[in-house]
Amino acid sequence: MAVKVAIAGSRALPPGLAPRLLVRFLAKLPEDATILLRRPFWIETAKPGQFELDVERVCTILHLRVEWRIPNPEETPGRASVFVRDIEMVEHADLLLAFFLKEDWMSSSSGTTHLVEKALESDTAVYAYKVDGDVVDLVGEHDPDGGWWKFFE
Repeated sequence: MAVKVAIAGSRALPPGLAPRLLVRFLAKLPEDATILLRRPFWIETAKPGQFELDVERVCTILHLRVEWRIPNPEETPGRASVFVRDIEMVEHADLLLAFFLKEDWMSSSSGTTHLVEKALESDTAVYAYKVDGDVVDLVGEHDPDGGWWKFFE
């Protein structure tokens, strides 16, 4: 069965951060891996965040499949559609990688924080990182099977 990795970053992360952080990790994934990324539902007028666009570019270079996860406001109206998308995204993922700005990583209003909470509730492996300028620190991990660490070496 193919591996699915959800990757999410706070909207305010600096451009160009994703390739520096993720290229080695993504290159170690099996060639049939799928990367799950968030995107707004109003596709005609809004683009994904810069972090997600950068992740998509790296995946394209590495020939990894990207699957965009989009809220469905017709099924679940309003902001709740975003929460449903997040829940479904982590339930379908084998791993979540989450990146936060130093100011946001403990925020209860952050969508990325919400993803981490849902991953923990569904017992999905998660690695969470705090970004402070050029410093990136692992601030939490939940790896029930202990098999993901080798991708970070």
